[in-house]
Amino acid sequence: MIKIAHKNSGKFYNNYLLVILVQLFIGYSIDVQAETPWPWNTAIDESSVTLLLLGDFNVQKRAAPADALILVRETLNQADVVYANLEGLLVESKGPDQDLPNKSGWTHLGPEAVQALRAGNIAVVGVANNVAYGRENIMASLSVLDANGIVHAGAGKNIEQAHLPAIVEKRGVKIGFLQYTSKWYDEAEQMATATSAGVARLKSADGVTIDPADLERMLDDIQRTRRLVDILIVSAHTRDGQRSNNPSQQSPTSDPPRRDSSDLYSLLPVNENLQHVEPYQIQFARAAIDAGADAVFGHGCHMVQAVEIYRDKPVMHCLGNFASDWIRVRN
Repeated sequence: MIKIAHKNSGKFYNNYLLVILVQLFIGYSIDVQAETPWPWNTAIDESSVTLLLLGDFNVQKRAAPADALILVRETLNQADVVYANLEGLLVESKGPDQDLPNKSGWTHLGPEAVQALRAGNIAVVGVANNVAYGRENIMASLSVLDANGIVHAGAGKNIEQAHLPAIVEKRGVKIGFLQYTSKWYDEAEQMATATSAGVARLKSADGVTIDPADLERMLDDIQRTRRLVDILIVSAHTRDGQRSNNPSQQSPTSDPPRRDSSDLYSLLPVNENLQHVEPYQIQFARAAIDAGADAVFGHGCHMVQAVEIYRDKPVMHCLGNFASDWIRVRN
């Protein structure tokens, strides 16, 4: 439990961020690993606002998508606000290796996955990540979210829209969310521009430093949003520091891309390298807090990474998977 105080109209209010560090949900489902409900008591005080931050959320290929959360649904619905990285687009799949080139076994979630979001009380999602592929697909997925009253950050019809915050209000407390991605596959299909739909970018070509222009834009986003909200959460889809899947553009600790179709259903290699926090991740987190963020978290490496407190603010470098039906990380 992390207690955050903010100033509002000359008075101080206590708000609680209950942050899930999800270590056990690689391939989370009712029949994989999660065998008993997760108990949690939200009783703090009547004026508090509880927020759950989730890592990667990927529910697909289920007759009843909402059943994926059957053992944590009660817990999720006790929170005032639940935010997740939406690891996939809510559009129909064309099949493995067709929805996203060079990511073996990947398929879009399908519009029916929104049922799981609604069942889990997930009313806010981040969309900026490496699997948001295809400009038309991105906009179609956002339309599904809009139709279901789920607000989103990190993507839009142009770069201005992609950098806008998602804002929700509970008990008079306004909470803002910004999300970016530091990994992608094809800039022409994924990155938002002045005239094209896409996601918000936070590039690090070497895994050490962030592109100065992207960093400046993020800081501007934070400072602008800070004036609109009481609590500000900033997240990024990190790992690899890659500008693309070109090995020459990846940081030294990055795993090489797996493009051989023979590994279509092989498990994703999970090793200690994925738990390593790269320098640019630290730069991102600390710069965000210096600019006004109240908490920072990452997702993308499918494993839990280090947690730190910087200037009395929490940083969760990666929360890992919350729910994953992707064939290559599902047991």
